[in-house]
Amino acid sequence: MQQDNLIIILADISGYTRFMVENRTSAVHGQICINSLIEAILEQVDIPLTLQEIEGDAVFLYARNPGDETLWQNLAQEISSKLLKFFDAFISATGVNIESTPCGCAICRNADKLGLKIVVHAGEAVFHELAGRPQVSGPDVILAHRLLKNSVPGNKYLLLSDPAFELMGQHLKGDFEAFIETYEGFDPLTVRVRFLEEDFLAARDAIYSRTEAERADLIDNYFSWVERMLQPAAVAQMRKPIRSFSLFERMLMVWDSVAGLWQFRRTFRSKILAEQNVRGMRRTQFAQPLDLRPNEERISS
Repeated sequence: MQQDNLIIILADISGYTRFMVENRTSAVHGQICINSLIEAILEQVDIPLTLQEIEGDAVFLYARNPGDETLWQNLAQEISSKLLKFFDAFISATGVNIESTPCGCAICRNADKLGLKIVVHAGEAVFHELAGRPQVSGPDVILAHRLLKNSVPGNKYLLLSDPAFELMGQHLKGDFEAFIETYEGFDPLTVRVRFLEEDFLAARDAIYSRTEAERADLIDNYFSWVERMLQPAAVAQMRKPIRSFSLFERMLMVWDSVAGLWQFRRTFRSKILAEQNVRGMRRTQFAQPLDLRPNEERISS
């Protein structure tokens, strides 16, 4: 066993469970939300980030101190950049999905109510192996998980503990608000929170700054994404459903994911585009394309 410094990242979709239990369609489409979060994060996972575990609707990542202070600072900057790339990809995709789905299930009609919480903490952990798999453990790992349950209002935000903010804050854009969290067995901890609600609204409404041809391409890409994600999500729910479904209902989950696909794009493509044209620009002050670069990059450009 070895003890070393590390950065812990926990990403969690919140608010979807109460919608998933409505029916089999909502269960499968909720599973797509989980899978898309995991996929978006895994696209950013390479050295130096290590995927520790997929914990249901959350992803647990960490980066270990390489043992050199300069390399450690560079690592913190690189991870900050990965967080920005993740937000850019995930939030932009969420905006397209909200405005492109023809589905009326509980998950899809409440997509704008689903949350995304990212918790980042820096501390120490014990590095060891369990059944041949690398593991990290210790008080700071426990504290990072407890930070998912906090007093911060809302369900779309990036939260950094003070140790993480001291290490990474200078590389992250946006305004951060301070909160104090208390947990049994730990001293009170100051956390820094950047709320993401405006970013989600911006991504949703930025679609209407595009031409009709560009939006048609986005809809095609959305359908391709659904076709790729739907069957794995259906199989996952058939094997381990969010609630009790009959065997017949679970088999229908997979049947729906296969039999309905051929007609899905044909039936809804033109309908969605027409509905977008009628809906037009939503009346919010956030209808601008996202710029998620760090402050210093935006200033220099």
